Amino acid sequence: MQSKLVENWLTNAKELSFTAPFVQLLIAEGFTVLQSKGGVNEQGKDVIAKSPEGKICCFQLKCGNIGSKEWQSINGQLNDLTGIAPTHPTITKTPKNWECFLVTNGDITGPVLKTILDYSKTNIDNNRMPLQAIAKDELLRRFSDAFGKFFPIEPNEIRVFFELFCEDGDNVLRKQDFKQYLERFLSKFNSIRSKQKKIEALQAVPVISSYILTNKYTKENHIALIDAWVLTLLTILYYANKWSLNENKYETTERLILEEIDRLSFCLINEVANNRDSFVDTTYGYFSEPILAHRLRCTELLGYISGAINYFALSNREVDNIFKNLSEKISFLSSNRAMLSEGATPSYFNLLLLQPRIADTDQTIVTGLRQLVDNIIMTHLDSGSGLASPYYSTEQVVAHLFGAGDPIEEDFHNRSYVLWSAILLLVKYDQRDFLNDRWKYISEIAMEEIVAHDQNDLLLWRVNDAEMVDTFPNAEQSWSALRSQAAKSYNEEIPSILLKRKYLIPLMILAMPHRLTPKLIMSLANFSAKSSKDISV
Repeated sequence: MQSKLVENWLTNAKELSFTAPFVQLLIAEGFTVLQSKGGVNEQGKDVIAKSPEGKICCFQLKCGNIGSKEWQSINGQLNDLTGIAPTHPTITKTPKNWECFLVTNGDITGPVLKTILDYSKTNIDNNRMPLQAIAKDELLRRFSDAFGKFFPIEPNEIRVFFELFCEDGDNVLRKQDFKQYLERFLSKFNSIRSKQKKIEALQAVPVISSYILTNKYTKENHIALIDAWVLTLLTILYYANKWSLNENKYETTERLILEEIDRLSFCLINEVANNRDSFVDTTYGYFSEPILAHRLRCTELLGYISGAINYFALSNREVDNIFKNLSEKISFLSSNRAMLSEGATPSYFNLLLLQPRIADTDQTIVTGLRQLVDNIIMTHLDSGSGLASPYYSTEQVVAHLFGAGDPIEEDFHNRSYVLWSAILLLVKYDQRDFLNDRWKYISEIAMEEIVAHDQNDLLLWRVNDAEMVDTFPNAEQSWSALRSQAAKSYNEEIPSILLKRKYLIPLMILAMPHRLTPKLIMSLANFSAKSSKDISV
């Protein structure tokens, strides 16, 4: 069964979804990966690695069958692969010999195999490296040996696995099911004493994710893919920390996932920047589809575009040039957004954290925060029902509003998970008069927050050892006390895993909106993008 699963994935994988699993295979086999560009070829070398024997190995990755036509199309790349010595900071001396591999998840025809032999002989005569081929059958054997045992065998696991795999590529990611599947997989290794087996399990996770995401890659569903890889990385980091593994045991796996998040984020940014018409599929363009659907799509895109830019900025990457092509699109998306539930607030907060980069004054941020607070308050006035919590997806909320799907029975009147975050940010911007005018209404709303015994557990989709804290603001609130709360760094109160990887937070709150807490938002605001221009309190 496991071998069939591996074969099905391998034969359907596309090049960009194949690179990371192939690198994971090399790691599992004892290679030290020096370079992987996620399919972006450099001098014919998609991957550079050092074998267990210390040999420098260079790999050119292709997908599909390779016949004479395909061979001709890649000949130039192969000449670079075999003729230009690999370079890398860890390669201190230019190697006289290195091994070269053409890798494909398809078959190589007989004539091409003969051509490769002749090509290698010619190369040797001309002081170039010979070329070795790795095709589907060998890859299948190696992947099955390395990861086959990690694919599901229990009926219930197989059912969930295939439900996720068979999901239409255009659909949103079933984030809860996806995240909890990975969590259940890794949790099985909690009781295993061998750290090596735990490391092998971590290495298998990107391969499992790649399999599940096959249809998402086929449809180039960038938002679903960003969500998936963020959730995959958070799961790996959580269990690596739980198992007290040294970072050098999983740092290559982490780097590979971050490179894929980078690539997908740029793909989404370019897709939006180059879209001249609508921001939805042309079949459902915003001139023909319901206004609500268009506004929800704009809200989603605004969040992920802003989140991606914040992610790059917090990774110390230059992002100013991105705005040259996006400023008008961001303005359009912002003016056409909608908030049906508190699950949409990560999009709002990402935009607000982005504002110092695109606005000369703080007024735009203040206006956005005021609107957010007023919108939330309005839903509670006159016995209003409030907004659904971030624990409910947009799809669930829309289905509920239109009487489809399972109804939402939970009462949200005078309860909010996100209002306090906006209030503390307004305090940072010295909005005393605004808050004073609305405090009567604010004080009647319970500020809800999940408090975990271990903060790192907040990286899980659901936390068992935690409590929900409801706090009503004081009817008579001290301004100095509010300023003190807003002035805190909160760094000691957020997961240590995230404190070391602050750049993940903008994308994490999009993938897991129910993890948007005041502590997380305030910590992020303190070291965010250009809110590195310190906000005085």
